[in-house]
Amino acid sequence: MKTRNLFLALSLASCSTLALADDWSFVDANINRLEWSSPTINRTNKGPFGQKRSFTYLELEGGRGGDWGDLYGFLDLENPLKKENNTDDNRMDRRTAAKAVARFKLTDLGGLPVMLYSHVYDFRDNGFYDQNRVLGLGTNLTFGKLWIHPFLGVHQELKAGVGAQFNGGMGGYTLGYNFDAFGQSFTLSQWHETEFGRKSQYLQMAEAGNVVTAGKTAQNGAVSLWWNVNKQVTTGVSYRYAHNKLGVSGYENAMIYTLKYNF
Repeated sequence: MKTRNLFLALSLASCSTLALADDWSFVDANINRLEWSSPTINRTNKGPFGQKRSFTYLELEGGRGGDWGDLYGFLDLENPLKKENNTDDNRMDRRTAAKAVARFKLTDLGGLPVMLYSHVYDFRDNGFYDQNRVLGLGTNLTFGKLWIHPFLGVHQELKAGVGAQFNGGMGGYTLGYNFDAFGQSFTLSQWHETEFGRKSQYLQMAEAGNVVTAGKTAQNGAVSLWWNVNKQVTTGVSYRYAHNKLGVSGYENAMIYTLKYNF
């Protein structure tokens, strides 16, 4: 599994070397504190898996884009000061999460770009792994200062104990809105994913101490407000939410507090 994780990291790095003309690019390093809500902790800790505990994580993040499309990726290290295997409390294992998104412009249709969309999300925790792969189409929508990048694709999932199989479809979007208030620069952003038509072998989830078959549809995302203090420093707060995801049937939510250094 470490080999696959290394391959994903190398793929992210190689994306940045593509000979494409950029209109924009960014790289940042950030530290985050994710605080699960009390109802989420109380409900999920009934087990038998998917238990939640608040944690700190470090992240490297970057992206670039132009008329050709755009690339984005991040690599997270959760519980960075902990061991990979905490036998007394596996909620505090050191874990990794990474995501790579690539969108390439194919053509224009009715004045809108048609984008080839793909993403890979990879999560690792002490021998457990879950990797989501999506391939589909997307576009760009702009309404003044508001931009929205929707997508729709087929979904393949590689999961410990299950293997790699077709797992329905996924649709979603990212959006951003830049504005000024009180003489300061702010950004409102959101990412959201809806999984649908999921297969039964991926639906075994925890609920109140039991293992149940969750619904075939799931929601996953976050809404964030960022304060762009200056060119080097950004801080923000995010509302993180999920439904029938993260190993648990039902709704989960958390707040994330972030401090970024922009290179």
